[in-house]
Amino acid sequence: MKNATRSFRLVCQPDQIPDVETLLEAEGFRFHHEPFSPMARTLTAEPLPLGRSISSRFGYIYIQDKSSMLPPLALNPARGDMVLDMCASPGSKTGMLSSLAGPTGLVLANEPSPDRLATLRVNMRHLGCCNVITCRYEGQDLPLEDDSWSNILLDAPCSGWGTVDKNPRAIQIWAGDKTAPLETLQRSLLAKAARILAPGGRLIYSTCTTNVRENEEQVRFALDHLGLLPLPLPQFAGFSFAQSLPGCLLVDGANSAAQGFFLAGLTKPGLVREHKQPDPVRLPGQTFSAQEFSALTGLDSTWLPPHRFLGTGGRLYLIVDKTAFLPHGLRWQGFGVGKMAKGALLPYPGLRLFVPPTADAESLILDEPRDVHALLAGQSRPYEGNAKQRPLYFRNLPLGFLTVKGRRCLWSDR
Repeated sequence: MKNATRSFRLVCQPDQIPDVETLLEAEGFRFHHEPFSPMARTLTAEPLPLGRSISSRFGYIYIQDKSSMLPPLALNPARGDMVLDMCASPGSKTGMLSSLAGPTGLVLANEPSPDRLATLRVNMRHLGCCNVITCRYEGQDLPLEDDSWSNILLDAPCSGWGTVDKNPRAIQIWAGDKTAPLETLQRSLLAKAARILAPGGRLIYSTCTTNVRENEEQVRFALDHLGLLPLPLPQFAGFSFAQSLPGCLLVDGANSAAQGFFLAGLTKPGLVREHKQPDPVRLPGQTFSAQEFSALTGLDSTWLPPHRFLGTGGRLYLIVDKTAFLPHGLRWQGFGVGKMAKGALLPYPGLRLFVPPTADAESLILDEPRDVHALLAGQSRPYEGNAKQRPLYFRNLPLGFLTVKGRRCLWSDR
């Protein structure tokens, strides 16, 4: 058995926490609660790789260094807010922003790299973050209006000096003047963020490096040349912080049992401008209401935030209504939920987004983790109903749909 100091966060509703923890403990994982967030945990025993746990398989946990959890918590968007994540992949912070903004909020997650963007989309789908939409631009070229976003996270590309426990050669690779291109990019990204930040809004600039040129000197640039002001940040419990500038936090990795990490809070002075909501955009493809989607697939989505579905390019997307606030010139993609073929809508197997939050008489509810393992290993269960799919739950946790074959039902994610 491996003892670990790895951290992770729970991706669930507060009333589901006991069931997620029961699943983990039944597989032999041990962990303690972190004081800075009710969803953060640190492993003390890892009998098998945490990524192979049932909870991870169904998207109820996300493995993430606890320092990396601080930027979304520092930004702290309100429920219903719109949030911009300028450099989003692989999505650890994006997923947290999705939870904080809640079902009535919206997260615009940008990633310029096609491969990293694909990873981001897969991770968001796995976690069920249907209020996240994605786009691909160089961050400094995002086609967004000045003074238009009140919540911006800029987790900038950096040298990664704070991750030497995982990347021992990071300091050697990025020694001396080798960080100069990164510093230029960081300033460009900060300048763009400053322009689109709304007066009175919040901007969190963060890196996983301890390099002063990429951290404090970039903040001085923002204060001296971009017209921004420092924004006080809370001293998060459970961390040790090294000395830094006002409005900045530098995580002392060695004394925090975490990666070295830097974050700065910035705001823009001035009066808030009123932005007119854009006229509705005609989406490129065939749209379906939630009722039409249900009639075609047998799946209910009425408990999700207000939305519709879009079929385009052979793919099927869930589009939350809050996308109506996005500017017309922005090219973005909704939350992928399946494919279209010959007029049929084919939701992705294993997508638990459409499993009702409360089980009904047709559902299979399992109380023991070993029974979940048995289904995943190929065991089938008797079924006397008439549905083609049967909702599966572990206690109060929706897991997915079982495929019905004859009088048996079994798990299949193909």
